[in-house]
Amino acid sequence: MEQRIIIVCVFILFLLSGGVNISAQIQLKSEYISASAYKDEKGNRIGGKGDLHTFEGSVKLPLSVKEDRNGKLTAWIVTLDGTYASMNNKEMPRYFTVKELMNAQLGMMHMRPLNEKWSVLAILGAGIYTADLNKVSGSSFLGQGGVLFIRHVNKNFDWGAGVALNNALGYPMIFPSLYMDWKIEGKYKFKLSMYNTFKAEIGTQFSKNFKLGILAESKGLMAAVGENGNNKYFVMQYGYIGIQPEFKIGKNFFIPIVGGIVASRETYFRSRTLKAFFSSKDDYPHFGVSPYFSIGIRYGLQ
Repeated sequence: MEQRIIIVCVFILFLLSGGVNISAQIQLKSEYISASAYKDEKGNRIGGKGDLHTFEGSVKLPLSVKEDRNGKLTAWIVTLDGTYASMNNKEMPRYFTVKELMNAQLGMMHMRPLNEKWSVLAILGAGIYTADLNKVSGSSFLGQGGVLFIRHVNKNFDWGAGVALNNALGYPMIFPSLYMDWKIEGKYKFKLSMYNTFKAEIGTQFSKNFKLGILAESKGLMAAVGENGNNKYFVMQYGYIGIQPEFKIGKNFFIPIVGGIVASRETYFRSRTLKAFFSSKDDYPHFGVSPYFSIGIRYGLQ
């Protein structure tokens, strides 16, 4: 379970990158998770239920791209992305007062080859992570940075490791970070990646304008909050699996639609301390199984 909080806090810098694809891209997406019962760590209902709506947007703009004689690219890229989440909760416990979340980040990404097999990826950025859009405090602003060394094993598999720096605990801290990108091309396409989220996809192209696949993804949102005079984080983590038809319109417009299920949506408060960050639990308070639906539009290259 501790890996989940690490994904939210340590890999938060990779929310800035959207991977290492250097093509210009604009994407909008809306998600809906239907209402389900709220439960404690042991799975017992403790009153209330709630749903979730999210609206996401991201822009990736290459400022400079150069190719060397070996076909390796050096690039400077500006990224901007944000997520607004709204929760319609009913009859929840008194301590559960969060109704909305906003995560927004602006960053700069630089990638360059070191040799034929290795590249380096550096990221620097800052963002707002708040649960009250009418009252954004200084603790809601977080800075992130990091360096990844990426090994290009072959054309289908990359892996990497490095360090990430952020002030999620109120002061700068360095954490280890990982990267993986694995894909298989053919009649059936498979892709497994881990950077900003864990994502797995398998699908097939029925025509030049229609693709159908199965998609699984884990996601996380967080916000700095004050509870009883203490600085804390509100953390929400969920994963879904579903069927994804994707339609291509024109040359570079894509409309992905996903219908599936969310097994669990964890929502809990976490103290903004080093001890709390590294403490471990088997389970957290969570909402139960819920249907999942999303629709998006993407402009850019595949």
